[in-house]
Amino acid sequence: MSINTSGRRIGKLLSLLLMFSLLFVPLGPGIKTQAARATGTVKNRILNVRASASTSSSIVCKLTQGTKVTIISETTGDDGLKWYNVYFAYNSDAKEGFVRADLLNVSGSSNSGSSNTAAGSGSTQYIKSGSTWYIKPAVAIVRTKASTKSDIYSKLDRGTSVTVLSSQKGSDDGRIWYKISFTKNGSSKEGYVRGDLLSETNPGGSSSNTTDVSGVRYVNVDVVRVRTYSSTNGDIRSRLPKGTQVNLISSKTGSDDGKTWYKVSYQDNGYQMNGFIRADMLSETNPGGSSSSGSAAQKSASVKASVANIRTYASTKGDIRSKLPYGTAVTILSETTGDDGRKWYNISYKQNGSSLEGFIRSDLVSLGGGSSSSGSGSSANTNTPAVAQVRTYASPYADIRATLQNGTKVTILKELVGEDGEKWTNIAFTQNGEKLEGFIPSSMLK
Repeated sequence: MSINTSGRRIGKLLSLLLMFSLLFVPLGPGIKTQAARATGTVKNRILNVRASASTSSSIVCKLTQGTKVTIISETTGDDGLKWYNVYFAYNSDAKEGFVRADLLNVSGSSNSGSSNTAAGSGSTQYIKSGSTWYIKPAVAIVRTKASTKSDIYSKLDRGTSVTVLSSQKGSDDGRIWYKISFTKNGSSKEGYVRGDLLSETNPGGSSSNTTDVSGVRYVNVDVVRVRTYSSTNGDIRSRLPKGTQVNLISSKTGSDDGKTWYKVSYQDNGYQMNGFIRADMLSETNPGGSSSSGSAAQKSASVKASVANIRTYASTKGDIRSKLPYGTAVTILSETTGDDGRKWYNISYKQNGSSLEGFIRSDLVSLGGGSSSSGSGSSANTNTPAVAQVRTYASPYADIRATLQNGTKVTILKELVGEDGEKWTNIAFTQNGEKLEGFIPSSMLK
């Protein structure tokens, strides 16, 4: 045998050994050998990959529609929804992160090894009917049936006590679900929640950490964010401008900052709502609006733009509270200089039968009496709202998904009874070129 022939054979052997060894090298950082069987494809045009199963965690990177990922495991995020731990190729590198399950098209079966171990997480452990348990994540979704595909009936904050009525296996995930009863906004309600979202002990410490209080307070900052629980990581339920009056319900120490928070009730867009505000953002006396000029106070005016955005504070960065059509009558309460250096008016106006306040740029209104809320100047149909708020589930307390103008065409998917006991309609619609779904009071459709 020649030296050249022997060398070639040794080279081939080494190549085969190298290829064989590569088959067992993990594909991503920290990926364990028990890789998930399932793969997923990104649904949205852009998908945020997070460092943990939370929308408040940092963004690892952004993936485009159609990108394929491999699912390592699934877990329950701090929003009560299912998240996937995934790895994928990104810019010729292997990365790992977390994405919400509903943002992927999944093929195959994922590793059911969730990082959350609680009652009913696929084991044979059952909770005794009639016993009291507590909501474990920051927010848990209560559904109308034992399925993640069913309608959202309500959302409960961490530490909320519930009474277990019965148990059953989920119709689509094989997990144990519990029918529960609970009290929200003074009313007794029933719905279904997954077992892994319940805890036998109170994780929120709503007993020793919470003190019942009463009294009235006023927002003392330009805009305050009302949260779903006592943390800056809580979802934003509302944004209230300076001077807004709230009623105190209880106080507790924040879950992550050690500061005092108040649970308060307040009016927002005609609805009575509850939420949490940090104590230092409230004062016992009304601070009033920001530097107002008495010359413009309590003057009548009307919208002169075809559609004007009413903001939560004097800035184009403020959230849009309403959209008012041409000719809508408003009352100017005060004027101020916005962060853009222009003059803004704090106004009051009527919408959907409710008295509201907000801010509008002065160049979008005409001083003097306004016409009706219809653009033609004739008397408007006061039963038809100029704009309608589409909610994430059938409740006036749900987050606002979109705002639709009067006359917008929608597709009716189904009708149901909402959390408030009224009829709601699940609709589909297109906004800014994107197909969306949401819920709207049935009375707003014709």
